[in-house]
Amino acid sequence: MTQRKSRLTLVLLATPLFSPVVRAQSAPVASSAGQHESTAVARVPDFSGVWAVEGGSPSWDPADPRGAKPEELPWAMEKFKAARPPFGAHGTFEAVNDPVQKYCDPPGITRLYNYPWQFSLVQTPGTVYILYEFPDVWRPIALDREHPKSPDSTWIGDSIGKYEGDTFVIDTIDLNDKTWIDQVGHPHSDALHLIERFRRLDHDTLELSVTFDDPKAYTKSFTAKRVFKRSSAPMEVTPCSLTEMQSFNDEVMKTTTQSPKK
Repeated sequence: MTQRKSRLTLVLLATPLFSPVVRAQSAPVASSAGQHESTAVARVPDFSGVWAVEGGSPSWDPADPRGAKPEELPWAMEKFKAARPPFGAHGTFEAVNDPVQKYCDPPGITRLYNYPWQFSLVQTPGTVYILYEFPDVWRPIALDREHPKSPDSTWIGDSIGKYEGDTFVIDTIDLNDKTWIDQVGHPHSDALHLIERFRRLDHDTLELSVTFDDPKAYTKSFTAKRVFKRSSAPMEVTPCSLTEMQSFNDEVMKTTTQSPKK
């Protein structure tokens, strides 16, 4: 419990840096040409390993990382103004309505990259899996199919992927509207369409570019980036626990916002 509270406090106060150490691999893909069935080897870019965020802000807003996002439609702006997160320039510990902090709801895909917890990409021929240390969730990204025609909306939506040169591109739709896109409370609708692009800047550095397209919530699409470093720290099992969140609220949040007893 003590270690858990320390991590929660760290999330609210800082974004740590992690030291790198992960072994690189490559996966050959065979192809044939002409009548001779000559085998050519195409290198699939390797993203395997454990990655941790380097710096970054609690918001995905590329124009003003710590302020209100421009180009929101009126309902989305009102919802953002009503958000009371314990993060960012306007963070508060009073009357917090962050659905993760309050209910342990899943954070949503793009918000998962704002936490200083780690994640790992596991590549297989038909599916790439992304495993998130917090809150102990995982995503399958299918490489061999299209989006279903009549899917149900879910916390993590439906994701399909492909390799484009040195980049892994993930296309996600059918997300429910219950999550924030970042730590500071920017909302989205069930029309949110995400395009994530992973590429390695060098052996130890992974860049993620995310394009947000949500015509029900924003007047135009926008793109922002995060940079991650290879990590030598092992992945932990870190589920979101309502009892631990309540303990954190009682022992950290309330002691911060309430006057000490005489």
